[in-house]
Amino acid sequence: MQTSNNQRINKGGGKSLGSNWKEFVFGEEFAITATGSGIDRNKLINGEGNIPYLTRTDRTNGIDDFINTQSSRYKIDEGNVITIGLDTQTVFYQPSSFYTGQNIQVVRHQKLDKYNAMFLIVAIKQLVKKFSWGSYGATLTRLRKGRLYLPADEKGEIDFAFMSDFMRKVEDDILKATLPILQKRITDCKSVISGGVIWNNYLISSIFPELYAGKSKGLNKLVQNLNGIQYLGATNQNNGVLSFVEPIPELIQKGNCIAFIRNGEGSMGYSMYIPSDFIATSDISIGYHERLNKYTGTFITTIADRIRGKYNFGYKRSASRLRKEVLTLPACSDGSPDWDYMENYMRKLESDTIAKYLQSKMTT
Repeated sequence: MQTSNNQRINKGGGKSLGSNWKEFVFGEEFAITATGSGIDRNKLINGEGNIPYLTRTDRTNGIDDFINTQSSRYKIDEGNVITIGLDTQTVFYQPSSFYTGQNIQVVRHQKLDKYNAMFLIVAIKQLVKKFSWGSYGATLTRLRKGRLYLPADEKGEIDFAFMSDFMRKVEDDILKATLPILQKRITDCKSVISGGVIWNNYLISSIFPELYAGKSKGLNKLVQNLNGIQYLGATNQNNGVLSFVEPIPELIQKGNCIAFIRNGEGSMGYSMYIPSDFIATSDISIGYHERLNKYTGTFITTIADRIRGKYNFGYKRSASRLRKEVLTLPACSDGSPDWDYMENYMRKLESDTIAKYLQSKMTT
């Protein structure tokens, strides 16, 4: 007897993938087309916007930037689709409308939603792994002819409802397991930051005795590669990342640092916490400290960014002026910066935000 979607999910008190599976030809079940835009980065109309610009990067859901409306010759792709970068084997669900770079395929189906898309992405990734640039290269034709092994309903069709219900249950389990952990973390952080806080002024040079300049002479001297190392430039967007480039060992600088932008229109005076290794323009100065992590780093950059209105092209942020800038930070009784307070303050802020989001998801 055929079981219902709900019975299959909750069988035995837990999640079950059931036994009603079959192979489906990808291109016979889904509309798979090339992107409607396919804009080279160097042809983008300048200007900040809120429309995702997708490339074949394997980071940030394939989003390389946010841009404004482009020329009418480029068709914007509607959301609620799956995007595939065949040569990089990147597969993502896109909830909202977007533009893309080159060689992006778009998968559509009227029953697609964000939950069954998460289920489908696992199967699609298994399919695209078979492609290579050797004897069985990645092409749109081969993608359409590929086969996906998926749950089937009693009619022998793809069981979209089951996939959605299954992934909703997975999400619900994660939410229920995560919330108590966050709540304990919030309580622990509160115990550290409770009570009054003493603030003190510190020269940047006292926090970062050594400031190192970026080693690159310009992006035009490097080879851009979406799967390369991040390249930091004079921008206050994307955490300072202008592009990704082929790594050159002698130019690479270690992450877990703060990068101070010393030049650049609209970005001079900003700073960013950089977690991973990078290559940077010489317009950036880099500071390291043994107590830096993403929490203390974000705390310090928030304070440091208050100085940005001080600088303009008539009064640049030189290396010597940077060293003399003042940071007002929490202090210990002995006058040293209170790194524990900074870390726990940001941990609590992060946990509060995530907990509120998860609680809202559980009520929808």
